[in-house]
Amino acid sequence: MSNLPFIMVVIFLLLTLATGIYYSYNNKSTTIREYAIGNKTFSTATLVATLLATAYGGGALVYVVEEIHSGGLYWVIIAFIGSFNIWVISPLALRMGPFMKHLSMAETLGSVYGRYARIITALSGICASIATIALQINVMSLVIGMCVDLINYRVITILATLILILYSTFGGIRAVTLTDVFQFLTFSIIIPLLTWFIFINAGNPFPEVISFLQTQEKFQFSTVFRFDTNLVGMVALLLSYLLNFIKPTTIQRIYMSSGPIQAKKVFFYSGIACLFIDNLIILIGLFVFVWAPNLPMIGVWGYVMEHIPPIFQGFVTISLLAMAMSTPDSALNSCSVIVSHDILESVKFLKVMFHPYQIRLVRITSIAIGIFAMVLAFYCRNLLDLLKLGLGFSIPIITAPFLLSVFGFRGTSRTALIGMATGVLTILAWNKCVEPGTGIDGSFISMLANGLAMMVAHYFLKQPESAGWVGTDDTLKQIQQENARRKAERKERIKNFWTDKKNTLAKLQPNHYTLTFIGFYTVISNLLTYFIASISGHSYWLICQTLLGAFF
Repeated sequence: MSNLPFIMVVIFLLLTLATGIYYSYNNKSTTIREYAIGNKTFSTATLVATLLATAYGGGALVYVVEEIHSGGLYWVIIAFIGSFNIWVISPLALRMGPFMKHLSMAETLGSVYGRYARIITALSGICASIATIALQINVMSLVIGMCVDLINYRVITILATLILILYSTFGGIRAVTLTDVFQFLTFSIIIPLLTWFIFINAGNPFPEVISFLQTQEKFQFSTVFRFDTNLVGMVALLLSYLLNFIKPTTIQRIYMSSGPIQAKKVFFYSGIACLFIDNLIILIGLFVFVWAPNLPMIGVWGYVMEHIPPIFQGFVTISLLAMAMSTPDSALNSCSVIVSHDILESVKFLKVMFHPYQIRLVRITSIAIGIFAMVLAFYCRNLLDLLKLGLGFSIPIITAPFLLSVFGFRGTSRTALIGMATGVLTILAWNKCVEPGTGIDGSFISMLANGLAMMVAHYFLKQPESAGWVGTDDTLKQIQQENARRKAERKERIKNFWTDKKNTLAKLQPNHYTLTFIGFYTVISNLLTYFIASISGHSYWLICQTLLGAFF
């Protein structure tokens, strides 16, 4: 194998290290608030980039492409519908006004349900984050092993892990965010190029790709949409995946926003980008299947890497590495904040002992958790087991109480603890008795059991007068009033448009320079498309488009 991919990986790691060190040196955090959420002056574009970088781990590309190749339409549907998961949080962001000054998801639940709920949420978040970090380290190991010989790939994996531990530990959330921007730009540029390159190598026009897929049983709707355990399992997995982003690292991006309106915009724009990226990943899986339909699942990426040029091997490795590194750095930051802020604030004797050394403790915690996750990654190599472990520690325990609190429920500590205990017992029983025989994921069912238990406890047990549902907060009322005002103005503009169409249309008339530039663009892009791309057999269409450009 050529040394070029190895050189490209080393250059990428050095650039990541330089970026992380630069922002760590210039943005040293002196308070836990600054370390956790920065100064809340991040631009919307920056928050969108760091949210997407955190959301897309390396497994998002590796695992989904393999599963589409093996499972067919089943996983195409899961990947497509799953691309809407970030949009699930967008309407929640508008209701986060009362919690915008918090530093973590555990603090939010603690403010509503008490310190015991806060401690359980903190421990749950730490365990889920460790599983996530270990998963991404394993992905980095697999990715680097694709282009580096057996002796060196473990060394480079450890080096990459130490790099992300370094800038996450000493730079705080600002270094993590700005490094995430660099990593997001890296894989967002390479993934479209990889999609195009695999499509070219598949050697079939797009209509022929569709025709070929229709002849394959695993890509036929009749195979997927029949009522059996596979369909139930797909629905359960989809529901769990849609709620998977309600977790500490993602909700932290809401706290980093200046207010609920910016947070809503961040998640809305991220949802649009997520839809685009997920569709590209789906296309990669489909094109690889058309390219080599008889591959075993475990050999998909090995085949791809063997049949692309060395420079593309390097680009693919860098893209996967960027995706894998941009997720654990946020998880490390979230974990260290949980330990030094939530657990420290909830346990009195720890607060007395360590509060003066809070910043020092947060950095020591980050290093310790990073090393522990790295050790776990080398002992547990199964990506699916780590993924299920992460889901099991988050969705069944903290999702239902968080959603209820955001929508205005103010329960007692006893109510929350009953719900959390029910969620834990349900997921344990499900994994023991139901999942081994059916393959159906129980995270969503356990979350429903959690929420239902909380409602039963609230309405059937005696509660203080302060418990119950609260009205809409002032921030949300202002947002709703502003939206109503804009809607009325929009209706008025539409009404005025129809009453005075002549003057309105006159304002839309393009000037001479605009028409001239459109003409030049049409002619030049048309000629480049047909001559450089060597498209033949369309001379009449070429003439029509050229005349249209001349007309403009």
